[in-house]
Amino acid sequence: MTPNLSGSAGQYAPADLIAFLASLPLVSRPIIANWFRQNPSMEVKVDTSPVTIADRMVEISLRATIAKTFPADKITGEEFGSDNENVPTKGIASPYRWIIDPIDGTKAFISGKPAFGTLVGLLYYDVPVAGLVDMPILDECYIGLNSFGMANMAQLNGVSIAANAKAKLANARLATTSPRALSSANLVSFNRLADQVAITNYGGDCHNYALLAAGHIDLVMEDSLAAHDIMAVAALMLAAGATVTDLAGRPIRNGQSTEILAAATPQLHHAALALILEKN
Repeated sequence: MTPNLSGSAGQYAPADLIAFLASLPLVSRPIIANWFRQNPSMEVKVDTSPVTIADRMVEISLRATIAKTFPADKITGEEFGSDNENVPTKGIASPYRWIIDPIDGTKAFISGKPAFGTLVGLLYYDVPVAGLVDMPILDECYIGLNSFGMANMAQLNGVSIAANAKAKLANARLATTSPRALSSANLVSFNRLADQVAITNYGGDCHNYALLAAGHIDLVMEDSLAAHDIMAVAALMLAAGATVTDLAGRPIRNGQSTEILAAATPQLHHAALALILEKN
């Protein structure tokens, strides 16, 4: 049973949590709009990924908003790490953690392309239970609850969405952000999978996962991911009825998962995983 913790997401009803998540773009979108296509200076981080002032400002603002509403919960962000790790509420440490990716697809953002998003995930004991995927330039706000408060629901701009019912690889639409982002072994597996599907798409970052949740893409395969890349999108896709694991078929968990194989149906996932697990 979920602890009823003061100052924690655990005290929120599903409808209230959806309303809170839906309010977060009001915080992030004005900052993004201010910097989009303004050629902000770029720095390269230790992991070789790019970062801009917009990434940092969005994360600072989202962290402040979440911390004000849920002071007991932990927060982890791509740019500023983790805080509130040891704040007990009435002697009980909150089992909830918020995970923020202020701009997923910073390369697209820097290049003036619209397919980037803001990700905010909520974990309960390292399991993704809620997720926001906001595509600010496209004006698409996706929200999913994955068994939060016993509720499963996925929405796009307040309207219910669900993954497609496709079950056969031959009819499936596959996506990955870039073949260059896959390990050499997983690229071989991806190409084997691509040979069996109807359509293969490249690019898209987090939008691919949102489109899978909405029924427009049927398979997504990625590796070399961090928790901030994974948790919000996993919660959204699971809420929409998709099957989501790592590339070994294990459930998505914080601290464990660095890959995703997402499929619209269990049958499609089973077929795709079998191809991926074939020896290269």
